[in-house]
Amino acid sequence: MFVWFRRKFLTGLIILLPTVLTGWILFRLFRSVDSILRPIVARYPFFDIPGLGFFAVIVILLLTGIFAGNFIGRRIIHWVEKGIGQIPLVSRMYTAFKQMSEVFLQEKRTAFRRAIIIEYPRRGIYSVGFVTSTWSYRDSGGTDRVFINVFLPTTPIPTSGLFLMLPEEDIIPMNCSVEEALKMVMSGGAIISSITAIDAARQAAEGTDGTAVDGSPRE
Repeated sequence: MFVWFRRKFLTGLIILLPTVLTGWILFRLFRSVDSILRPIVARYPFFDIPGLGFFAVIVILLLTGIFAGNFIGRRIIHWVEKGIGQIPLVSRMYTAFKQMSEVFLQEKRTAFRRAIIIEYPRRGIYSVGFVTSTWSYRDSGGTDRVFINVFLPTTPIPTSGLFLMLPEEDIIPMNCSVEEALKMVMSGGAIISSITAIDAARQAAEGTDGTAVDGSPRE
C-alpha cells in the first residue's frame, strides 16, 4: 500500500509541478510587466486597469519595431549601439544578449548559422559548437583552404564561450536546429533529441566520407 501511495504521489507531483511553476513564473512576469504604469497610476488612479501596463508594453515594442524600420530609426540605433560598444563591460553583455535574442527571436538567424560537433578539448572528446561564419584563403602553395568560425558555448550559460577557427573537414554537422542544440547545451545534455544523438554519433564513428575512422569501408 505504501509503495502504491508513493508511486502515485510522485506521478502527480511530476505532472503538476512543471505546470504550477510555469504558471507562477508567467503570472509573476505578467505582474512585473503590468506594473510599468505604476507611477502614472499613482498620480491618475483611473488608469488602474488590470492588464493596461502589459498592453502598453506591447504597444511600445510595436512602435519601436516600426521606428527601427525607417532610415532615421536605423541611424539612431546604430549610434546607440556604437556608444554602448565603447563601454568595456556593458558592451560584452549587450553583444551576448543581442546574439541570444537573434537566435531565439528572429526568423533570419544572424548569430549562429547551424549547430555542429567538433573534437574538443582533445581527440576523442566531442563538444557542441555553432557556426558563425566561413572564410577562406590561398596558401603559398596555391591551395585554397576553407575555415569555419565556431563559437563553443559553456554550460549552463551559453552566452560565454570560446572562439575557434577549424578546417572545414574537421566539423561534424548536427541533424537538429540551433534552438535544439542550445537546449542541449544549457541542460548539460539532459534535453537531447534521440535522432540527433544517433546521427551525430554515427557521423563521428564513421566519418563524413562514408568510411570508418580507422579507414575501413562502411558496412
